[in-house]
Amino acid sequence: MKRLIFGQLIFLWSVSTLAQDVRPSIKSIMDNFSPESCIVDTKKVQSTLNSLSAQNYLQQFSEYSYPALSQELWDFKLSLHKKMRSFYQQGQLSLDCARSLRGAFRSIRQTEDMIEESYARHGQGILFPTSAFTEDNPHVHKAQGLENFQLKSDLQSGDLILSRGNAFTSAAIASLGEEDTQFSHLSIVYKDEEGKIWTVEAHIEVGSIVRHLDDHIKDSNFRTMIYRFDDQKLAAAAAKYAFEHVKKASETTGNINYDFGFDMSEDQNLFCSEIISWSFGKVSQGQVQIPFVKNRVQLRKSTFVHDLGISTQESFIPADLEIDPRFNIIAEWRDANRINDSHEKDAVLQAMYNWVDHFGYKMKNASSRKSRFYRNIVWVMRRTPLLKIYVKNKLPMNMSRELIGYFGVLESIGELLQKSLKIANEESIQSRGIPLLPQEKYDVLEKRREEDLLLKRPVLHKMFNRPAE
Repeated sequence: MKRLIFGQLIFLWSVSTLAQDVRPSIKSIMDNFSPESCIVDTKKVQSTLNSLSAQNYLQQFSEYSYPALSQELWDFKLSLHKKMRSFYQQGQLSLDCARSLRGAFRSIRQTEDMIEESYARHGQGILFPTSAFTEDNPHVHKAQGLENFQLKSDLQSGDLILSRGNAFTSAAIASLGEEDTQFSHLSIVYKDEEGKIWTVEAHIEVGSIVRHLDDHIKDSNFRTMIYRFDDQKLAAAAAKYAFEHVKKASETTGNINYDFGFDMSEDQNLFCSEIISWSFGKVSQGQVQIPFVKNRVQLRKSTFVHDLGISTQESFIPADLEIDPRFNIIAEWRDANRINDSHEKDAVLQAMYNWVDHFGYKMKNASSRKSRFYRNIVWVMRRTPLLKIYVKNKLPMNMSRELIGYFGVLESIGELLQKSLKIANEESIQSRGIPLLPQEKYDVLEKRREEDLLLKRPVLHKMFNRPAE
């Protein structure tokens, strides 16, 4: 208890170094940001924020400074996004500039997360709703001029919902491409003639579906962002096309299968982001290609990517929407009460990817109870007439036995590593009032990997190791 109180007292001394040192530095970068300096300046934003130590977060804090600091970081992000859009409109946005922006957006959001989560833990009398769609949610950041925007009622056909799921597969998708990101899912909104709001989306478990917005909300995502395409008439046409075709397929031949290969060259199967590129492409007769920058998914951890069933070199990862200058940011929200769980899962997957690239690690199929259960029971049940009803919404017919086995191993490894990380994270919170920083999380996981190598009966390395071991 004394450690907890001490940590809280230190925390209540919070964030002045952040407020005094970081914000002016970033503002100066933003003021001088140009197409020519884009790559250099985005790296400066990253390094400025990533260099923050635990001590930087443990300085003087007051109830007044929290909303001011949170708002200013949000404004930085909007400013960066507006600069990107301006460069594009002037014909000066290079693909390399757009790619470099990924890291800057991630670093700003990481800082926002730390501040909001810490305040959710220690701010007294402050309510943090558990859904972005709660009416008048004060913690939804909104674009200038849209302060009264209500996520549940003011959405328009063609709006896109960028979100982050709760599973380890979500963490895997979020960091799937050439840069680690913080989002794993993308949906398109359709508003029918009666004003009812639907989402069109694709999920691993069931393929492509249409469902009411309330059902989307029940997914309880960690993060939610709303984006709006500049040509709203075209976006509305794309939403209508997606809604009608996905709904018709579900009612006749069955849900369109999930595209595990992330292959955008065909549309017989669709993954979540592909629904957007597919529908926009159809209604524009191929004139509008989304995303602006495709993600080079094979640049890192290619063996891991292959094990997850992905065969293509480039694809559309959900977070690629962040660097598409044709979309405007409408709103953003994070669940400050649960975001640390998302950070832990991210850290686990990023460590796993790093071990793949640096040590040649590879998942071993059927190496955990969960993997064997998925392969030998769930997969078989899905193909057994009297039993398939019990797993119909948990496993698509086009998922191979090998692939579901790999998903089982991924979950088992993730749960094992997060358990170690969670213990260290809680100790950090108890002793100093804040969770571990990203590098500290990686250090904990690296120590866990090294310790497991010394065991007579390794646990981690039974499931995840160098193929020669």
